[in-house]
Amino acid sequence: MNGESGEQADPRINRRIDDILHRIERVSIAERQLVAADAASDSATGDTALDAILYDLVVIGEAVRTLPDELTRSEPDIPWQDVVDMRNFLAHEYHRVSTDVVRKTIDAPLDDLRAACIRIQERSAPHA
Repeated sequence: MNGESGEQADPRINRRIDDILHRIERVSIAERQLVAADAASDSATGDTALDAILYDLVVIGEAVRTLPDELTRSEPDIPWQDVVDMRNFLAHEYHRVSTDVVRKTIDAPLDDLRAACIRIQERSAPHA
């Protein structure tokens, strides 16, 4: 990480942070599609949007799992392990997934994760 020490950030970590931010944006898009599908009583589109959200949450959790501890400790207000646990639940207990729980996950928690990832990027950016 770059941070205060001036070290060059690991490009793999930067890619994982980019992956997380990209997937959070995709969740936002799919969430809007889900809301529109619900309003139109279009269950097929709603199911597809929910599937996209679930996949993106799995990718986010996998990317978080690969982040080094020192990085996640730099953002202690983010429940990093909960993100990984959600990924594991969605991947391995898919038959028990509750749409209501997923919907609660995609609002403020992802906004907080997005903000933390942006702060991490800012700290690791090369300084002039």
